[in-house]
Parts: sequence; structure tokens; C-alpha cells
Amino acid sequence: MDRIGSYGAYQKNYYGKTVQEKKGTEEVQKADAAKAGKNQPVKLSARAEKLLKELKNTYRNMDFFVANYDSDEEAAEYLSRGNKDYSVLLEPETLEEMAADEKTKEKYLNLMKEATTDLKDMKEKLGEEGKEVTHLGVSIDKNGTMSYFAELEKLSDKQRERIEKAKEDKAEQAKKAGKEDKTKAGQTGTAGSERAKRTRVTAGTMEELISKIKNVDWNKIPWQTAESGSRFDSVI
Repeated sequence: MDRIGSYGAYQKNYYGKTVQEKKGTEEVQKADAAKAGKNQPVKLSARAEKLLKELKNTYRNMDFFVANYDSDEEAAEYLSRGNKDYSVLLEPETLEEMAADEKTKEKYLNLMKEATTDLKDMKEKLGEEGKEVTHLGVSIDKNGTMSYFAELEKLSDKQRERIEKAKEDKAEQAKKAGKEDKTKAGQTGTAGSERAKRTRVTAGTMEELISKIKNVDWNKIPWQTAESGSRFDSVI
């Protein structure tokens, strides 16, 4: 009886372990599939595509992104890809609603304009702290909820001195070259590697964003070295 009982217990344990392993594998596969699905291009209706093109042509100082996201971290990842003054992230449902209804379109456009104006004013009001803000953005989800985003960078004293020196050199070159050669004179940049601290801040309100920017503890963010133009950061 003991041998039979032991074998039965073995079968039960083996079966249970196999089921758990299979379940774990399926969950990982589902998570990977979901992640892969999010990275796929969003399918939009013809009128939504037309509106997106219109937005990009009208608001030249904004980068527009359309994507589904589940967290502030995901939204920040999309927003950080922008190269213009501001980044705007819209969920597909929001863009479709804007394309289908003129009033909804105006509503969200007004929200975007107000948000980017507020972000600009905020950066100026921050003074010296505002100089650490390198990129700003706003996201609007399918429920119409707006969130704010800021990318910050703190340079080493040596790096900051080098950049300031480069700016002075550019200004001097432009002055000597005259207006016609101003663009060419300003092309000397800060190529090569740089040492900096970078982080992202996300918030549900402008007041929260300002508070988070002011309270960033740079002592907890390590210095990193990256090629100029690349991005490395943490999300707060």
C-alpha cells in the first residue's frame, strides 16, 4: 500500500508541476504576444489618417504619435521619441473620435494648445531648474484623460562649460560670417560622448509635474556616458 500510495503522490506532484509549468509558459507567451501586438502599427480609418496628416502639417512644433498604452511608462516611451518642441500621444480611439466629430476635434485641439502653452510657461517659470527640462509632451487616452511628460537632463560641470563655450563660438562665428553664413557657422556642435544624468517625469496635472521636477533627487540618479543624441533615463 505504501508503494502504491507513494506512486500516486508522485503522479499528483508530477501532474501538478507539469500543469503549472504549462500555465506559466502560456502566460509568458500571452504577455509576449500582447507586447508584440502593441509594437505593431496602429490601423486607422481613412479619415483618421487624413486628420493625423492635417495635424502634423498644421502644428509644426509638435510630434504626433498614435498608439495604445497601459501605463505612464509606456506613454513616456512614445513621447520621448519626439524631436520637436513638444510631443503629443493620442490613443487610436481618441483620434477616431476627433475625425468623426468636429466638436470633439475642436475640444481636443483646444486641450492640446492649452497644454503646450502651459508647458512652455512652466519651463520659463522654473528658472534655472527649467534649463534641465529638455523635452515636453502630453498624452490623451481613449477616455480623454490628459497626462503630462517632461524629460530632464543634468550635465556635468565640464560638459556644461563645453556647451556654453560652443554656443559662444557659434555666436562669434555667425557675427564674423554675417547673416548669409550664419547657418553654416552654427554647425559646429558637441559631437562625441557626453556625461549626463537623465530622467523622465510624468504627472496627471501641471501642478504635480512642476512639483516632481522641483523634487527630482539627482543624487539618486547615476552619471552615465552615452553618444550625443542618444537617450538614457529613468521614469519618475
